[in-house]
Amino acid sequence: MTNSIEIYQADDGKLELKVALENETVWLSQAQMAELFGTKRPAITKHLSNIYKAAELVEADTCSILEHMADHGQTYKTKLYNLDAIISVGYRVNSARATQFRIWATRTLKQHLIDGYTLNQRRLQERGVEFEQAIALLSRTLANRQLVSDEGEAVLAVINDYARSWSLLQGYDEQSLTSLTNKQNNMLALELEDVLAAIAELKKTLIKKGEATELFGQLRGGGLASALATIEQGFADELFYPNVASRAAHLLYFVIKNHPLADGNKRTGSFLFLWYLRVNQHLLAKPVEQLINDNTLVALALLVAESLPDQKELMIRLVEHFVLLKSDS
Repeated sequence: MTNSIEIYQADDGKLELKVALENETVWLSQAQMAELFGTKRPAITKHLSNIYKAAELVEADTCSILEHMADHGQTYKTKLYNLDAIISVGYRVNSARATQFRIWATRTLKQHLIDGYTLNQRRLQERGVEFEQAIALLSRTLANRQLVSDEGEAVLAVINDYARSWSLLQGYDEQSLTSLTNKQNNMLALELEDVLAAIAELKKTLIKKGEATELFGQLRGGGLASALATIEQGFADELFYPNVASRAAHLLYFVIKNHPLADGNKRTGSFLFLWYLRVNQHLLAKPVEQLINDNTLVALALLVAESLPDQKELMIRLVEHFVLLKSDS
């Protein structure tokens, strides 16, 4: 490791931590992470173990061994972990110091990315506003929901996956995210009668588990019928929502944001989103289970719920991004 250092100081002014910088990343030992996040080393060890077991990160890519010699001549080996591992641990630890770190990390990340946007403003000007909206949405969702554990990690994973396809971060213009305009035929619709019956069954199951009340799934006006009908609309031979990805994304958005039910809009919207995809599996490139897992769906629902009205198009693109259509459709 090099001798370059950076100082991170918590808001309370009590912590100054020297960190080694090499290959454009930061390296900390488990003991330093424990100090940084105001916890004990066994907690850091546990979180790292869970991170690697879940394949969230690859240990060989995020961990390095540093050899150093003590005063008496004996050689010691210390494991150091890079910034990816540090951030992953920081979003798992539940402590006041870790909360300060998350605020600092989000603010610093935003500043670095905005600086990068400024440097590439001519090439990326059309995507800059969308990017800043996404970062603002990420910050607000994490703060409003106080997401520290699995849900918070899922939200970050969704943003990271979306960002990997963003030319702002990776530079491949061919993968810039725009609304999907592929036209698909033979799309199957969800009938209101079937939907109401399915919601009633879902309600029974959730009540038995103690996860819902009688308010769950109760209709508020005609909003649900409107959402189902709207995604099927068009004019002449032109469909307003021309493919499965667009329709499923709008259905999820309409149910969550328009609150057509007295309770359970996020869960019902997610349920109908998956159901619609499964009904139209013949038009998808992969099985639904390989496109959207439970954590991803929870994160998408939370992000939609926290989004502002002027972020509607951003959210639709974000959801569409996870629905891969058959190329020959």
